[in-house]
Amino acid sequence: MPPSRRHFLALIAPGAVAAARLGAQERSPAKLGLLLDTSAEMGFLVPQARKEFRILNEQLIAAGRAPVAMREIAGSDLDREASTSVGARKNVLYALKSLYEECDTVLWLTPLKGEQSTQGIVSLETLLKEGGGERQPRLLVLRHLWQEQVQAGDAWVTQPPALEADPLALPNRPEEWYRLLGQGRGTILRSWQVPPTGFREGFGFPERIAHAAYLRKLGYEGEEAFFDQNWSRTLTSRHELHFVRPKEEWLPRMTGRRWLDETTLLPFPDEEARQKRSAQVFEAMCARESIGKDLDRIHSERLGVVFAFGYVAQDWKRHQSLREVPPRHWREFYLADLARIGAECAAYLSERGDAGGRIHATERIELASRNTRPESPNSVLRTIARMAREDACDAVYLFTNGYVGGGEYGTWTLDLPLLALAIRETGTRLFVRVPFEFGPVPLDVQRLAMASGGGVFQGTFSDSDWEMEIPPPVWPEPVKEEG
Repeated sequence: MPPSRRHFLALIAPGAVAAARLGAQERSPAKLGLLLDTSAEMGFLVPQARKEFRILNEQLIAAGRAPVAMREIAGSDLDREASTSVGARKNVLYALKSLYEECDTVLWLTPLKGEQSTQGIVSLETLLKEGGGERQPRLLVLRHLWQEQVQAGDAWVTQPPALEADPLALPNRPEEWYRLLGQGRGTILRSWQVPPTGFREGFGFPERIAHAAYLRKLGYEGEEAFFDQNWSRTLTSRHELHFVRPKEEWLPRMTGRRWLDETTLLPFPDEEARQKRSAQVFEAMCARESIGKDLDRIHSERLGVVFAFGYVAQDWKRHQSLREVPPRHWREFYLADLARIGAECAAYLSERGDAGGRIHATERIELASRNTRPESPNSVLRTIARMAREDACDAVYLFTNGYVGGGEYGTWTLDLPLLALAIRETGTRLFVRVPFEFGPVPLDVQRLAMASGGGVFQGTFSDSDWEMEIPPPVWPEPVKEEG
């Protein structure tokens, strides 16, 4: 019989059932540890995890519970002990051994883009088998995510990256990881990945997926499917913490506010605690210096300042007509943030003008629909090129939401090769600030800014949570001439 439109996929591993029963019999929750990868690929997820970690522990201690332990390590290289190819400080095996000495489960947040040898995975398997006895069996929850994949959202399905950019792509044969965790030793959590058919019991699907192209890759026809959530119930019973929200789904496109409102990064005690934590973390992630203070930190003889904001005309009209009504939908919040931040830019211009050797420009990209494909070069690129070539600006500060069409809010479609062409020949440095309300600065934009000799403003200057590895400077591939 062909599958119906609404599927229920029961993917329950025997080991997971046993773990659930064991967790239910324990009088105290199992101890949880967090291993945070601070490599450049993680991007904004590093400061978010640090902030959520502190708040989670404050909530647990206030409730008289044991706090979560945490270790940080840059990268995900995994090899056997005393490896000659991976130093001890970079070998994740040692960080995991340290956490498992005091914890029963480790939640590992990582892009998994390091080198993991077969010997390293065997050593990790041995480490997981050592648990038990008076303590609960050891589990590993592999939260496999990174900024580029999170920002791509469901575009990862229809427009996948090169294989080397996706370490768990099927052609890269990830069976070792699935074999390791698919035997009741843990779970892989990852958005928009199609796991191998024989290893799906070790994969943490959301409750519902409504994406026909993704479901076809799984081998199911239809527009939506529902998945068994035993993996989530098992972890909740084991730790008395929730690892996902009820009915949480994979986010198709992210903005800063939507990401914190609709997804879960670290576990939480209950929904009220999660909402309080999300509000605090969102406020902290959005904190930044004023535009004037950003500009004062740029050493430049002639500085170009570009305020560039894109939006859909119909959304803006709706916002204008409902300004007195509190926003409810995420898109309404986005337009309210856009209006507020746009007013901040206007206030700066009225106070500073073109004084101090600065040239200012404001670009408003009003689109007929979200599906409108951006023109190239668009007005933002033309403005930056003019500042670099005609106005002889040695630096340009781009303050933007990054939206020029071609998808939902949160989609970045700026033509980076053309932008690089506009500034590279003149030696113009690029500085970028994207308010977190609109989402993080894409890593390829960060690489371009670094390559130009400029930089990216994120958070506040005094916020140490943003301290992490910096993306290496890379110029994008040059524009190919037609013909």
